[in-house]
Amino acid sequence: MKSNQSFTSSGNKMTILAVVAALLLLSVSGTVIDLTDETFEHQTQASTGQTTGKWFVKFYAPWCGHCKSLAPIWEQLDQRLQQAEPPHGILLAKVDATKNPQLSNRFQIQSYPTLKYFADRRMYPYKGLRTVDALYDFVTEGYKTATTTETIPVPPSLFRAKMKEWRRKVQQMTEKHDHLKYLLDDFDHIVQFRKNAAAVLMILGMMVGFFVGTMVCWMTMGRRFAGGMKEVKSKTD
Repeated sequence: MKSNQSFTSSGNKMTILAVVAALLLLSVSGTVIDLTDETFEHQTQASTGQTTGKWFVKFYAPWCGHCKSLAPIWEQLDQRLQQAEPPHGILLAKVDATKNPQLSNRFQIQSYPTLKYFADRRMYPYKGLRTVDALYDFVTEGYKTATTTETIPVPPSLFRAKMKEWRRKVQQMTEKHDHLKYLLDDFDHIVQFRKNAAAVLMILGMMVGFFVGTMVCWMTMGRRFAGGMKEVKSKTD
């Protein structure tokens, strides 16, 4: 009886150890961070001191064959960096350049995949072999002797970001309606030569949007109140 209990106890311990080992493996894998137009600067602080650490970023396109080949290597590199002792404080990330046009324009992404390393308040483009060893050597020490470094471009202001968003919408309109192409030329002219007018238009647009939204809310609340009063009156009668 005792032998059976000891066997069961040993089996439970082995099961617990297996679960712990599995959890440890999960904790060091799958941590490549997805960055977007909205989150890139906040998480990396690329242009404001890089206080969150060093970042190795892959700009890719989902349909790109070279990007697909690099994907498992990127995961292996991430695991190796996490397991390093002492830790290097290097974070791996990826950006879908087809869905984040602001980042693509900011960093002038023209081919896929494009790899950029943000460290020591500089940006280092990577052009070497796409192997785990080569990438690891570059981000830990090799970048320090790199011949090519770049100044990190500042993120676009809210005004510029809005102007680009509006231009994209106007361009989509003109693609569907050829007779509206003059709108795109007018839009570019206003942004390039009459920035003050463009700023006024943006402010007016925000004010009109706020006013319309407020009116809709009041109308909706008024209808609900009127409906409630009618229901109370019918019950009273």
